Amino acid sequence: MRRKEFKVDDEQACEAFLRGRDDGVLTFTGEDGWPRAVPLNYAYENGAVYFHGSKKGEKMSGLAADPRAEFVVYQAHAFIPSHFSDPYLACPATVYFRSVRIRGTVAQVEDPAEKAAALAALLAKMQPEGGHAPIRADDPKYASSLRGVSVLRLDAVEMSGKFKFGQNLSDKKRTEMIEKLEGRNDEGDAETIAYMRAYAPGD
Repeated sequence: MRRKEFKVDDEQACEAFLRGRDDGVLTFTGEDGWPRAVPLNYAYENGAVYFHGSKKGEKMSGLAADPRAEFVVYQAHAFIPSHFSDPYLACPATVYFRSVRIRGTVAQVEDPAEKAAALAALLAKMQPEGGHAPIRADDPKYASSLRGVSVLRLDAVEMSGKFKFGQNLSDKKRTEMIEKLEGRNDEGDAETIAYMRAYAPGD
């Protein structure tokens, strides 16, 4: 069952999360009718997801036959052990996380300027220090590379976010959970606490 208290309707929060991540999983229907899930790097620009790849392969053939797809980005922030809330039962063990799902259709990017801009955005995420000439459609040194690579754009028709940070807890339970996370002080716990406070009901 999808818990309503974890649903995020704030599109700006979802977009900020997408811009801050580097990889996700694209799902689509393969040529054989079976679902396919492909992990890939991406850039989120102007309300669309851009990714690249070779001009041939199961991703290209599957999307050519049926361009409908869903893209999922997920980040686990902290594992919450069961004994944080119950000394006996294992059931309360959970993970605090953020995820965004985008559903839409995938199109081949043909415009050279858009293609170059998408590749520049992708490289900027993986190589933020630069160290290369700007990727431009009118640069003859990039002409061969731009022709040889495929750039795809997922145009979103639906976006949904789920950010789970203890919104279902009472104020007392949330305070106790924060204290236990502060005491544990694992990597990611301080950031998790900040999100717990930011997404507390009523805030």
